[in-house]
Amino acid sequence: MTDRIVLDYLEKWKVPSETVQLATRPISHWINGAPLVSGGPITVFEPSTGAILTETYDGGADVVEQAIASSRKAFEGSWSALRPLDRQTLILKLADVLEAHQEELGLLESIDVGKPLSQAIGIDIGGAIDVLRYFGGWATKISGRTGDMAAYNSQFLGMTLRQPVGVVAAIAPWNFPLQTLIWKMGAAFAAGCTVVAKPSDATPLTTLRLAELITETGFPDGVFNVVNGKGSVTGAALVSHPGINKVSFTGSTATGIRVGEAALQNMARMTLELGGKSPALVFADSDIDTVVEGLFNGIYFNAGQVCDATSRAIVDAKIYDEVREKLIQRTRAIRVLPGLDPDSSMGPMVSQAHRDNVLGFVNQARADGLSFAVDQAQVHNEGYFVGPVIVENAPPPHPVWREEIFGPVLALNRASGPDDILRQARDTRYGLGAAIYSRDIGQVLGAARAINAGTIYVNGHGFLDPSFPFGGLGMSGFGKDMGAEQMDAYLETKTVLISGLQIDGA
Repeated sequence: MTDRIVLDYLEKWKVPSETVQLATRPISHWINGAPLVSGGPITVFEPSTGAILTETYDGGADVVEQAIASSRKAFEGSWSALRPLDRQTLILKLADVLEAHQEELGLLESIDVGKPLSQAIGIDIGGAIDVLRYFGGWATKISGRTGDMAAYNSQFLGMTLRQPVGVVAAIAPWNFPLQTLIWKMGAAFAAGCTVVAKPSDATPLTTLRLAELITETGFPDGVFNVVNGKGSVTGAALVSHPGINKVSFTGSTATGIRVGEAALQNMARMTLELGGKSPALVFADSDIDTVVEGLFNGIYFNAGQVCDATSRAIVDAKIYDEVREKLIQRTRAIRVLPGLDPDSSMGPMVSQAHRDNVLGFVNQARADGLSFAVDQAQVHNEGYFVGPVIVENAPPPHPVWREEIFGPVLALNRASGPDDILRQARDTRYGLGAAIYSRDIGQVLGAARAINAGTIYVNGHGFLDPSFPFGGLGMSGFGKDMGAEQMDAYLETKTVLISGLQIDGA
């Protein structure tokens, strides 16, 4: 069913035939170590051409039931029987397997999402490999503690046990399908949990390939299952199922609220990494070139389809004009091209619906008479492209300043000084990310304490690390991915209090 336009596109950029086959095959579910076709078809489009790539299936409650039963059996059987050293070995081996398939997986991600190939290979897949290697080490570092009890004498002893929570529902977004899933999966595997994954129905390619590679690596059947489908059908059945012990969701705030309400009915644990409208705070002492590069990467990386994109830049009036002019020059050099084109610096939106939503914000700003420093939104070619946009000095109530657009649209505002910068930065219901630009460490630390954001970059943007947590505050959700802090979300703590200890001669 793949459209000829897509096949021509893949042929033009010399995608290997094996990868073409993986990209254009129907994307099945993966249950108990084997593919499963079940449910009505869902068309998957290739975003650089706008044509049909393949199809997946809306599994619904029946497939969810099979996946959870498989994961439960593995959790209580073969997976829990493994030594922590054995789990560590498998996780590290999987990282090696992904590294051997890094170019293939990057191609699949670029085709499916539309992002530039070099970014897909180096950042998406490379970052996923790093996360697996980090969490592989955690499998053998989980322990409780023992100690004397504060209110009792030496005949009493307290201890804690730390055990995996059970079956995890890992729901990944469409902007970083494989990398975000592995953020969830790496910690879950290290803790001893099993995983039922649900990718976005718009970008399911790499999740199925990951499932195949996990099985080939030697993981027991059922440790990793995949259910495909619409969020309103398959996703809803998954998060509301009483057999799920933990839900890890990345997506919009509106959807995250519904996911949380459903999971709460069964008292499942939750990590919700939701939307953002992250500010960049640019103080007057900042290095101009560093600011321009950081703002550029903060809004145009992955075509702005990044949850912690710095989509609001608040620049001190003393340097505003210089920052503005250099940023305009840098932005106008962007080459908006298909992801497989090696000259591409920015690819398309993931879908027609999302492209139309982003253009809706831009059109509203035009209709409301806002000033544009750059207005290249309309890209006249096939596919779901939106070019870069910079809107100047939007009033705080306006949607381009207030709402998450999730596209290459920057709101650039002037500020009268440090206090005004902080005031504008704090004017949001979100709290996912922020960036601070200054050469004054005292000013940086003061601003970091003052703003409400889960991840704060200083003099740059986007340099996440698997050893430090990532997650939001406020309407950007709660809980963390990555870092030692993530392990707590996949482990239960039991307290064991022992009385009657008697030591001879004591």
